[in-house]
Amino acid sequence: MEVEWRRTDSETLVHLYQDGESRAEAQQQDYQDRAHFFTDQIQRGNFSLRLDDLRAEDEGQYKCKDRVAPYLRLWVKTSL
Repeated sequence: MEVEWRRTDSETLVHLYQDGESRAEAQQQDYQDRAHFFTDQIQRGNFSLRLDDLRAEDEGQYKCKDRVAPYLRLWVKTSL
């Protein structure tokens, strides 16, 4: 299974889950150690994105895609 979250404005890879694990080495450096899944929810098919330490530049649209489902979108609005 492969699930990816990307920014829609730049196609930046925010988070990648592949072959049963998160692939931090594939992430854009700005998101390493800040973008995560709720690991206890993966078994339920929940691949919601969690961004820690929000920054003003995080504001924007994100999309999620897996090999089965179409894209899902998320809008992040910061008030920093």
